[in-house]
Amino acid sequence: MSQKKAAVGAGHLPARATPVRPASCGRTAGGKAKGQRGGGPEARSNCASANPTDAHHSPAHLGEKDGAAHRDRGDGITGIRRCTVANEVILTKAARGKDTVPTKAARGKEVNAGDKRTDATMVAAGVKGKNANNTADGNDTGARVAAAGKETDHAKGKHANKDASGRKTKAAAAAGDGEVGRERDLNQVLRAVIEDLRIRSVERSQASRRVNVVVEHLVRQIKQDPIFDSIDTLTSGSYYERVKIFEPNEFDIMITVPVERVACQEVDIEGAFYCIGFKRCPRDNLLNRFVCDGLLSAEKMLCHLRKLIIDAVKLLPDSNVKVLRKKPGSPAVTLEIGGDGVLISLDMVLALKVKQSWPGSTINGLKIEEWLGTKVRTDFRRKHFYLVPKQQPLETTEGAQALSKKEMWRISFSHIEKMMIMNHGNMKTCCESGSSKCCRKSCLKLLKRLIEKLKEKHPRILADVCSYHAKTTLFHACVQRPKDEMWRPEDLAGCFLQLLDNFTDHLKRANLPHFFIPTYNLFDGRTFDTKNSIRLRHFIENERTKNFPIFG
Repeated sequence: MSQKKAAVGAGHLPARATPVRPASCGRTAGGKAKGQRGGGPEARSNCASANPTDAHHSPAHLGEKDGAAHRDRGDGITGIRRCTVANEVILTKAARGKDTVPTKAARGKEVNAGDKRTDATMVAAGVKGKNANNTADGNDTGARVAAAGKETDHAKGKHANKDASGRKTKAAAAAGDGEVGRERDLNQVLRAVIEDLRIRSVERSQASRRVNVVVEHLVRQIKQDPIFDSIDTLTSGSYYERVKIFEPNEFDIMITVPVERVACQEVDIEGAFYCIGFKRCPRDNLLNRFVCDGLLSAEKMLCHLRKLIIDAVKLLPDSNVKVLRKKPGSPAVTLEIGGDGVLISLDMVLALKVKQSWPGSTINGLKIEEWLGTKVRTDFRRKHFYLVPKQQPLETTEGAQALSKKEMWRISFSHIEKMMIMNHGNMKTCCESGSSKCCRKSCLKLLKRLIEKLKEKHPRILADVCSYHAKTTLFHACVQRPKDEMWRPEDLAGCFLQLLDNFTDHLKRANLPHFFIPTYNLFDGRTFDTKNSIRLRHFIENERTKNFPIFG
């Protein structure tokens, strides 16, 4: 009974124990269709021959052994499954190997047939469809090409712009380097010019000694006249402002006559020229001898001073001093001091010292609040002012009556100008010993030297240009650039070029306002020839482009 059960187990267990077969196999090794239960004797024999070592695990042996563990029966069933799967895999591989060649050939034939059918279909579709497809493809291709071309052009444009920008940047950098190099060279040139313009202390002391001897003698003799017994002297001009250049050959001394309670009547609307009368003039006032029609005559008073100076020069032991001929419109008596050293020109300027409020034309002038300070401006305006016998160059009228130029006086602030030049810093210690320096005075010297050299080359054209124009330009420039760090000595070239720009701009606009009287234009076309102004600008620009060869 046990053997029969064993035989039955050996015939049916493999079929039940093999529910899963490879997905690639269509049929089993025993010829059964996929999904059919059981297997033939060939499959079983193949299983036995494929793995004989597993025979002792067969169900026959498991059935003969009574009381065998359920675990051993499970192992036997698993072994049968493995044999069956291995057998089927071998048979499947063999079947695949046999089918490979004819399958490839068949596939090749099918591909050729498919190609022929495709060609036939395309021919049947007609040329129209083909052309339409080609047209569509061409349009798409053209659009893509055009887009690609635009992108390429855009990219080229970007590269071109970048290249152009790069070239501009390099050119700008090169120009900047060239400008820096040019300014550096100009700095060296201008420093050398400043050094040449500097007056040596020995020359200064010798010249001042000669002048002082003459001035002291003249003042002693002039004071002997009762009219001028209360006169005083005031040093002014470039030498005493320490901006004299090259040689100490020009000196200005003001002979100041104090006057009180005078009425200043403006001659013109500009507010620079006046007629002077006394509000209350006592009979014993010695200046009454110079009053004509209630006005103090500048011409008579200057002529009297001139006579006194001529008489005083005759008493000098030094015969090298002489009085020059009177210059038309000049407020000074000019002397020439010869002898050892440089020939010196000495101007003795007559001036009325007026101790009263400044005229109304000066209210909007002297704008130094940001430069020297509000307090300094207030202190300046509390000081006296001067009137010098300078004639108005224009024909002016007061109502219906013409005023004689001989009676005119021009207002002067020489003493204030001197204080501003000597104390020119925004910081009170500027240019003092042991403190920071600036190049304001150096720039003024350079501009004065440039004007002087140009006048030597073109004396007739530039006859109206003078050093006072340069000084007034500097005052306005100091107001525009009030800080000391804007005038650093190491930036001499840049500061000088800026000052030169200011000067040429005044020439171009034909407007250089008097620093104390803004309504008084020093470049007025009626007194300053416009054509000559254009020529002067041309001369300056020509020198500038060549780095000022006129300085030598």
